[in-house]
Amino acid sequence: MENSNHNRETGRIIGGLILVGVGGALLLRNLDFPIPHWLFTWPMILILIGVYSGFKHNFQNTSWIILMAIGGFFLFDKYIFDISLEEYFWPVFIMFIGILFMIRPRSRWRDKANDFRNDWKEKWNNDAANSSSQNYFADNGDTFKINSVFSGVKRTILSKNFQGGSMSCVFGGAEIDLTQADINGKVVIRIEAVFGGAKIIVPANWVIQNEIDGVFHGVEDKRNYNTSTMNADKILVLKGSAVFGGVEIRSY
Repeated sequence: MENSNHNRETGRIIGGLILVGVGGALLLRNLDFPIPHWLFTWPMILILIGVYSGFKHNFQNTSWIILMAIGGFFLFDKYIFDISLEEYFWPVFIMFIGILFMIRPRSRWRDKANDFRNDWKEKWNNDAANSSSQNYFADNGDTFKINSVFSGVKRTILSKNFQGGSMSCVFGGAEIDLTQADINGKVVIRIEAVFGGAKIIVPANWVIQNEIDGVFHGVEDKRNYNTSTMNADKILVLKGSAVFGGVEIRSY
């Protein structure tokens, strides 16, 4: 009991220090100090969560190792050294998961998977149900930018000359409705989903190109469409990364 209380107290202190550090870095950046841009990327979020989880559980679980390994890999690969390590990542990662399966009981993996799936469904439903009117509005702009952190955001795009946008979902959900918008040629939407989900509603005749990569992620195309009705002049490209997150595409 005493050890449990100590771990909670340590986790609280580390969590507070992380928030103070993040706030300080944001303040310095707003004051035009030369703060590295990679400090504000999604891999750093995974690393910080890993640090917090490690201290909170006295580094006795493996989740902090996985989070920091994934975050560190993508941080060095895409934001620091600008090298291509991705071809080596999946073989090593699969081997690592295989080792964990051998040394940990099957029941613990099954329970964790069920808990994660149930928590994710509950959170997504709560985000959608609790989205207030201030988080839902129509947008006449040709571009959009959504940042959903521990919240739910819904937006309807009305522009007839839509040029693309970006969605960042961190422990939150975002929904963008493009059924009343129009595009010409190829348009890109960039998505970063970390323990979060993005839902995109598009006209049924748009062509969708999925170029999203990540870890433990899913991109589901749930549209009811006919390939013969597709308009090759209207192409929506989805780019970005998803880590323990998902992207859903729909049309009505």
